[in-house]
Amino acid sequence: MRITDRARSEHINSNGANPGAKLLEDARRAAKASACADFKPDPLFSPEFSRLISASTSAAKRHGPLIEKAIAGELERAPMTVLRNVAVPITEGGLAMSESRDYSTLVNKQIDFDDKRIADVVDIDILAIDESNGWAGAFSVKRGGGLTEPRKRKANERELRALNFTLASWLRHKGYRTVETATAAVIDYLGQSGFSKDLTIDRDAIDEFFGLPIVAGIDAMTAAMSEALNSELRNLLVPIMRKMSEDETPHDMMGVMEGTAPTLLRARRRIITAGSDTASALATCNVARRQNKADSLGQQTALSGS
Repeated sequence: MRITDRARSEHINSNGANPGAKLLEDARRAAKASACADFKPDPLFSPEFSRLISASTSAAKRHGPLIEKAIAGELERAPMTVLRNVAVPITEGGLAMSESRDYSTLVNKQIDFDDKRIADVVDIDILAIDESNGWAGAFSVKRGGGLTEPRKRKANERELRALNFTLASWLRHKGYRTVETATAAVIDYLGQSGFSKDLTIDRDAIDEFFGLPIVAGIDAMTAAMSEALNSELRNLLVPIMRKMSEDETPHDMMGVMEGTAPTLLRARRRIITAGSDTASALATCNVARRQNKADSLGQQTALSGS
């Protein structure tokens, strides 16, 4: 358990998992932005199906940064110092130890950061610093819905293993004098990214690792996004089902389709009823696009000023 200070434990117990109203609103807006996103029709599918596929894919991509945001928010409330999207240097010494045959016996060793022997930098999604307990963690956050491309995965593992040896020393160089131990790892929320187990914190291990109610907050955000996304996808299904119901059924398929006809008819009736919502939903897409662009511009401005 990372959080051992009594006052912070009481803070957690009194507040519980609270991802915040803004995070939930961000999740709902992400769902709407997914349905409104520009897309290029796939020649294998009709334009209507292409839009549905595009919206689903876009939603999964937007879910990842929201998971990261939920984790960072809970760490800040702990409270910890949390930095996001940080480039952290790794040294030749750290790389040599990470690639050593004796790595398994060296893994818990800390070495001094040597700024004259920097070999590379690793992009860290979340850097959390717990000065009261003398600990820090550098994390690459993955949604984990599918395998990370092997070359990227191996490179990321190499960088994180090297960073493990020098992160605490580097942070002391940066002014965090109390940091004595540090961890570099992958948070693989859905657990399908394929990273080595010794570097991975999956969904079931997150709360125990940090000693914080992080998963419940992510679940609340995910539920808000899912509810909003389902509403958007229903609107996208309207033109698809309408087109299917209007298509002529070949004579030799009538017997096969006979049993499903009542179901299709009921679906069509629901779609026609829902169709009135589609126009208003599409009309709000331009508003969502403008808001999304404004948010992106705001994030870029914040990063450039930090």
